[in-house]
Amino acid sequence: MTASDEVLSSSEIDEQPYYPYPNQSSFTLHNWFWNDGVVKSQSSFRKLTKIISHPEFKPEDIARTNWQRIDARLADVEQDANISQRHEGRQYSDKWTETPITISVPFHAKMHRPGPQDFGAGILHHRKLVSVIREKVSNPESHPHFHYEPYELHWQPEGALEDVRVFGEMYTSQAFVNAHRDLQLAPGEPGCDLPRVVVALMFASDATHLTDFGSAKLWPLYLSFGNESKYRRGNPSCNHFEHVAYFESVRNPENPAVHN
Repeated sequence: MTASDEVLSSSEIDEQPYYPYPNQSSFTLHNWFWNDGVVKSQSSFRKLTKIISHPEFKPEDIARTNWQRIDARLADVEQDANISQRHEGRQYSDKWTETPITISVPFHAKMHRPGPQDFGAGILHHRKLVSVIREKVSNPESHPHFHYEPYELHWQPEGALEDVRVFGEMYTSQAFVNAHRDLQLAPGEPGCDLPRVVVALMFASDATHLTDFGSAKLWPLYLSFGNESKYRRGNPSCNHFEHVAYFESVRNPENPAVHN
């Protein structure tokens, strides 16, 4: 077992200034590998020669360094930091739920086992949409930018006799106007005289690479609200996309190394 393989306590980590690297030589060499550009150049090569020719660089210190374990540890640290930063200053009253996913697959009547057969498709990690909506509409910071009622936006060019309806936001679309009108005409909840509004949910999903080290990734489901302007939704500093679910990767039975 090398120094990088050991499981260290917090006090032992504090005593190692280059943790998770076992020594300075390993740190400087790995730092050059990751941070000096993807494509190596003559300038990068000169930096490498300067590192390995430095009096404090010891080749014997890197001979038994477990680089893969160090990369994995750095990936864990960066992932923890990203999660902490993403949730810093925000209190979530709702909880994440794990729901087994079952897919019913029909089989032909002439097959050995005809009819629908259920197959497990992993676990869906998700949040309740009602709790996410409740959190959004109860947040005072959202109220100035959250459109509870739709409207039509018209523009009349100079010299034109008729105006032109402009479509640019969810809350100015005809679908939103129709949904709001139908909701007002529908029977209300018994004993409830609160205003009734439409909340437009917009979903998106894509694989996300978690760290600069390793191959760890997630496939999250994002939720944004069409009641807010597309310009605010598209501004990363507004943090208008909520994580509401995480999909599991499905292994390819013909090639277990491939995930879909």
